[in-house]
Formats: sequence, C-alpha cells, structure tokens
Amino acid sequence: MNRFPDWACLVTGASSGIGRATAVRLASEGARVVLVARDPCRLDETLAALPTAAHVTVPCDLTSEEEVVQLAQRIKAEVGPLRGVVHCAGIHWLRPLQITDNKSLLEMLTSHVVTSISLTKAIVSRRLAAEEGCSIIWLSSAAALQGAAGGAAYSAAKGAMIAAVRPLAVELARRKVRINAIAPGVVKTPQSEAFLSKMTPEQVRSIADDHLLGFGTPEDIAGAVAFLLSDDARWITGTTLVADGGLTAH
Repeated sequence: MNRFPDWACLVTGASSGIGRATAVRLASEGARVVLVARDPCRLDETLAALPTAAHVTVPCDLTSEEEVVQLAQRIKAEVGPLRGVVHCAGIHWLRPLQITDNKSLLEMLTSHVVTSISLTKAIVSRRLAAEEGCSIIWLSSAAALQGAAGGAAYSAAKGAMIAAVRPLAVELARRKVRINAIAPGVVKTPQSEAFLSKMTPEQVRSIADDHLLGFGTPEDIAGAVAFLLSDDARWITGTTLVADGGLTAH
C-alpha cells in the first residue's frame, strides 16, 4: 500500500518507541519523513531503519520556543509544505501528590501541552500546512480517561491535549487542517519498559490483565496514526481515537 506518495510528514519523538514505529510505517507507505527528537545519534538509528533515503533528521528541543521556530524555518527551506504532523514526544512519570512540586508539574505540562500547541502554532503561522490539506495528530494517553495513583500530573497534561484538539479543530478547519488525538494504553516501548521494571511481577500482570487485548506494540499505534493521517479519515477532526487494548472498556 502506498497511501502517502511523496507526502512530507513530521514525526516528533522519532528516536524510539511509537515515534520510531510511526516514522517507519509512514516511510514504508511512501512518505518523506522529517524525524525530530533531542538525541541526534538515536535519530540516525531511526533514519537507518527507514526503507528509502528521502528523509531528514532535525535534532530539536521542543520545549524551547526558539528551537521550534528554527525547526519550522528549516522545514520551510528544505522540505516544503507538510501533509502530516505526528507529535509523539513527551515525558512520563508517576509521582504521589505529596512529592509533586510546581517545578516537576510545570515540566510535565510543558513537555506535553506547551509543545503540542507551540509546534502546531509554528506550522500553521508559517504556512507549512499543505494547501491540499494537512492532518495533525497528538499522542495523548488513556491515562487521561482513567485514574491511577500518582498520575495526576501526567493525566492532567494528556487530558489537556484531548481538550485542546476540539477548539483547534474549529479554528483550523478553514485552513484545511485536521487535528485529532490518539489515546494509547500501555504500549511496550523503552519508556514503558523502564516504568514497568520498577514494579513487581504481580503488579505488571495486573496492569496487563486490565488491557483486554494485552499490552500494545508501537506498531499498533503507528497503524492508528496511518489511518488518521490518510484520506480515509478526511471527515474526522477534533476527536480522540482510543487505542488501548480495551483498558477503558471496563
């Protein structure tokens, strides 16, 4: 299948996990991918995994407004208008309320909410969205839809992303820009593996059992991304696709 022939698509968090799997999936279906993350060495590893050579890597700290502007300028000069944007980058931790200070709370909100809106603003304001249409996807989380002890900061950040796509969909529709979120459950990535490694085997089994279809893979989410980016989803905007293996079904 070649759903994205010569489409220019930006993927953040492309150095590992869902971002890397998404980049591989889009490239395998014909897209030219702009790979963005902080670590240039790991970006090169992703680049080496892509099936063709028509891709670029751009190391960028998305929490820096200045670097986001520079990213947009480089895309405009070297890549051209974008048909797709997938924002996967972000941090994750659980922390009891008693030890959640303002600094760590702001770090969490910045990593997810500020970067999402800042990146979207840079793309739209600099006219980087292709005239024939552009699909923007933010990676939220099922944590925004289900409570877990210690997850207030993370759930608040991911929930804000879900809330923000609705007004942005209204605002951006006249520009032929669609924007949606995806809310995954627990997906087996290096980040989640590090998180699960701190738990007992019994705790891990309990979390796995909460997912009716078991833990997900990065490729599961990449498939959902490919659908929302494609013309098959051209009538979908301002919503959240829950891809959580049944976690929130009960």
